[in-house]
Order: sequence, then C-alpha cells, then structure tokens
Amino acid sequence: MTPDEIATLIVALGEKLGATDVSTVIIEEKKQMLRFSNNSITVLQAWNTITPVIYLAMGPRRTGCVIEDPTLAAISSTVEALIKTMRLMKPGDVDSKLPRGPFTYHTIQGNYDARVSRSTEKLTDAVETSINSGLDAGAKRVSGVLAATEWKRTLMTSTGNAGKERGTLLELTVRAFLDAESSGQGVSCSTTFQDFNPRTAGTEAGQIAKMATKPIQGDEGVYQVVFGPSLMANLLDTAAMSASAYAVEIGMSYFADRVGQKVASDKFTLTDDQQFPGGPGAHAFDDEGYPTNPTSIVENGVLKTLLHSSYTAKKFNAELTGHGYYSGSSGIVPSPSNLVATAGDYSKEEMFREVTDGIYITNNWYTRFQNYHTGDFSTICRDGIFKISNGEITASLKDLRISDNMPRILQSINGISKERQWMKWWEVDIPILLSYFLVDKVRITRSTK
Repeated sequence: MTPDEIATLIVALGEKLGATDVSTVIIEEKKQMLRFSNNSITVLQAWNTITPVIYLAMGPRRTGCVIEDPTLAAISSTVEALIKTMRLMKPGDVDSKLPRGPFTYHTIQGNYDARVSRSTEKLTDAVETSINSGLDAGAKRVSGVLAATEWKRTLMTSTGNAGKERGTLLELTVRAFLDAESSGQGVSCSTTFQDFNPRTAGTEAGQIAKMATKPIQGDEGVYQVVFGPSLMANLLDTAAMSASAYAVEIGMSYFADRVGQKVASDKFTLTDDQQFPGGPGAHAFDDEGYPTNPTSIVENGVLKTLLHSSYTAKKFNAELTGHGYYSGSSGIVPSPSNLVATAGDYSKEEMFREVTDGIYITNNWYTRFQNYHTGDFSTICRDGIFKISNGEITASLKDLRISDNMPRILQSINGISKERQWMKWWEVDIPILLSYFLVDKVRITRSTK
C-alpha cells in the first residue's frame, strides 16, 4: 500500500470502530549509515522503512502506537486492539479535540538535498575527509558514524487535516584518540551537502584529542566554565523539554508555574523555530495537523510560554503552539523539534580571555537528574577538559563531573559566542543551533573516587 492508502485506511477504520478523533503520520525513510573505526570504514548499511504512527481518542480517553509492519492485517489488528484497550481505560482529565482543518502549511526552505540518499560515494568521501582531517590535526586513531537520511511525512486526520513534506539529514559524529586518556569529538549536522562540514568536524576532534594529552586529576570546586556547544546542547535540550506542558503536568519540569518569570540570564534567548530554513528538525505541521510557527520559549531570560498539544492546551486553557508529536503510549504530547539559541557578542577567543581561573569542558555524557522538578542534575565530563588560567589553557584535566542545578546554570550565563553550529548526536536528541557559553560559579566534583 502507498502512504496515502495507509493513512486513509487508518482514519476510516478508527472512525468505524468508534474513535472520536484519529490522526496518523506515515513516515518514509531511506537511510544509509557508515561506521568507521581505527581510520577505516568498517560498516555500510542501507535500509528503507515505512512506519505508520497512529493516534486515537475516544472522548477523554486517548492512546497511540507505532506500527513497524505496515501491512493491511497488522494495521487492522492494531487499530482494533487500541480501540478495545481504550474502552477499558480510565477517562482522562479533559475531553480534548484535534485541531479542525483544513490548514495551509508553510514550505520549509533548504531542508532537502536529493544527493543525500543517492550518492554513497559522496558519503564515503565525507567520512574519509573527516578521518584524514582528524589525523592531520594530531590524532592517531579516528572513529565515528555518519548517517544520511531522506524522509517523507504524510499526514491525515479525521478533522480534515492533510499534508505532505520531505527532507534530508546528514549527521556526522567524529571521535579522535591519541591514547586511552586523550580524546576529542567533532560534530557536523546539516540538511544539505552545501552546509555539511566533515573536514571541520574531523579537525576539531583531532585538535581536542591532541590538546588533551597527559591529563591530570582535576580539583573539585566552583568555577567559571566555558561550555562547548556539544555539552550545552545536551543541557539546553532539557530546558526545552521542561517547557513542555506535559512535563509540567507529570512533575518533571523545572519551569512549572514560571511562565512570565525570569528563569535565565537576560543574555539568553531560546526559540523552537520549526520553520527555520535548513533546520534539521524543522517541520511544516505537527502530528495533529496543526501548522508550526516559531515559538519563543525563553526571551531575554523570561519564560514566555509552554509548548502545547491539543490535550495540554485544553487542560491548561492555553493556545495551541504546533508541538503535538507522538511519544509512546501517552499518544501525542508537546515536544520541541528544532531549537535555536540566539548568538552572543563574544568571539570564542574573547570568551576565554574573560576567564581568570576556570575550566573549558568540550563534551559530556550520562546526564542524570536527581530531581526533575528542581532541576538538580549531574553529568560526566567527556573528552577534552582543560584548565584556564588568565585566559590561557594551562593543563589537560580528567575525571570530573558537573553536579549542579539547571535553573542556576541558566541564570548564571555570563557570555555567549558569536559562532554557532547545529548540534545533533546520540546525547542530543533535539537538534539545536547554538554557541559557546560562559557560565559563572559551576559546581565541579570528581567522577571517580
């Protein structure tokens, strides 16, 4: 069956069996993945998928699922099972309705390049370029992964919404090594080959790895810290998710009851701009069929709005924001998709000169919240960690952890660089365009005893 036929079947079957609202998005993907290790390409995979996403509501009851087997039999049995399950569910707090269309959708510019899914040779060249750049920058071994995806979304709802869009995405993560204790990471994320920079990613990874040689144990304390884009992207993803009304509802947001209040430095502005040209997470419509628009989350330090789906908009008596996306058995929940953090006034070099006694952290992993509501968290510093003394890097450090509080981090932003880049890799689910950040009084602890 074609995506249009699948969508028509799901909507018709859902209504026939008693659903009051039905939404489906059929996602088509053509994907190639190249893995490389020890300076050579080791794995090349390619696959095509068609994945129906289903959302059903029956009055105040709602659910959803993803079908990996898009056959007539699988779709029919799945929709029937969902309807039966909903009849047994406890009713929700509100009886929300999908937005009623039809709507006109904006065309996202610069998010499609036909070469992404058709030129394995260009992908191989990109990997080899990143490897050689890492080696030229001083690394001994270079590894990583490049994923190239062409995707299409076909939307249909029982409330008269229908739309189609397509895009492409290149995601490169490069890891460079000198030895067991010296490593660096570089990332390039783009919707087109024109803006794809494998050479820069490889060079950055190699340079960080070379700088990170002979690391010494860092000291615990409170420091002024320069956060690299990779690390800050991970932390700002949590800020955007905290702006989801669903996160507020279930007690997993540190922005609860803060709309209209100052939650960050006045230097900081964060927007979920789903229409940003060439945005890796840009979309014309959400999974409910509502048109997207740039949504200011934090503006000059003030929390401007929460992100809403039809359910949370009804419950919070708020306006739709075009952020209703499928998220597991909860069905559709408000989620950001294409974050943009406003650039600042510093160059990277000027930012370092502001630091008398501090630390530069390039990357992190294993971010864990001890308390989502208050924003208390810790994360392990990864790859290059460097001591800054009087504006200069004076030592390579190791075995450190950030143990702090996200609202305090946001309020202590003291500088943002002019340079920005897109970030998306396995620790950063939501793509974000952002800079280097200078943050005051960050609590640093040891990651080992």
